[in-house]
Amino acid sequence: MEKVQICIFKKTFNYPVFIGSKILKQIGEFVDIDRYSSVNLISDNTVYGLHGKNLSIKKANVFTFSSGESSKNLQTVKGAYEFLAEKNVDRHGLIINMGGGVVADLGGFVASTYLRGIDFINIPTTVEAMVDASFGGKNGVNLGHYKNYVGTFNQPKAVVADIDTLKTMPKRSFIQGFAEVIKHGLIQDKFYFFRVTKKRPNQFSQKELVEIIAESVRIKGEIVQQDERETGLRKLLNFGHTVGHAIESQSFKSKNPLFHGEAVAIGMVAEAKISADLGMINEKDFKIIERAIADFGLPTRYESGVSVDEVVTLLEKDKKSQHGKIKWTLLSAIGVGDYNIQFDDKFVREGIQYVL
Repeated sequence: MEKVQICIFKKTFNYPVFIGSKILKQIGEFVDIDRYSSVNLISDNTVYGLHGKNLSIKKANVFTFSSGESSKNLQTVKGAYEFLAEKNVDRHGLIINMGGGVVADLGGFVASTYLRGIDFINIPTTVEAMVDASFGGKNGVNLGHYKNYVGTFNQPKAVVADIDTLKTMPKRSFIQGFAEVIKHGLIQDKFYFFRVTKKRPNQFSQKELVEIIAESVRIKGEIVQQDERETGLRKLLNFGHTVGHAIESQSFKSKNPLFHGEAVAIGMVAEAKISADLGMINEKDFKIIERAIADFGLPTRYESGVSVDEVVTLLEKDKKSQHGKIKWTLLSAIGVGDYNIQFDDKFVREGIQYVL
């Protein structure tokens, strides 16, 4: 088992991320659950049906909601608040969020705001949640088609990632989670990028999966430790997410919306293309990035008939925008990200056009 410690020094947050096999049943060894007045599990119907029985918690109030991004909204949050209130959960209660990125984002938001905040831990059950959504402190829900428009910064008390939960994931869901892994290599560690992308997702052994997840946690953790509130360095983690979120939001309107990781993959191609067009990386490195994403089974295009103007309109609603202008995160090399970059809008349009 791997253990990674996340320390947010300025805010005195210090919590562990446990990563291993068959550790769900050991959760009581990682978190002192008995000291809480109540234990309250938030999960989606699918995940709870698959893994709820494996949790070694005898008495827990269980709130579930319909699986998928469409449930990540204030209506579901309201349902969770009412459930907790009906169960007389007080400020000394604990929330356990078990599921993928949607559960981590929504459950963390509920815990951060119910009674002005109660403790929570995350049990991620997808690659995406294990390497990204379950730690770092960002919690939130969508507002209509606008991604993560309502949210908080609040850290969990612990994260327990059992890789055995990944065995139940459909192939598409499993693969899309690796977009964040690839991103971590691209912005911070070229050796990690090449190590991960020399294989395909289904070729990783359990030991390799634990090592990959732990390394991604370390990369993101080191960034978050220095900049919890995204005033500077943490902006590196936005690579691929500016175009990616706009395309993901657009896809919500279709019958077959993109997974978050799929949208991020397309966003990374667009933003790597912009990096190349600006002369920040060379064309050879851009092609290496694009090919690696495609070879991993991730999409590099969003071929749905959407126009550049439609995506640009959504970019204008990006929550990172200041006075109508976005400060971009791009690449200056494979393994080196750069942030707070501004440039002519024509490069934005050309980058978006490339992936449509």
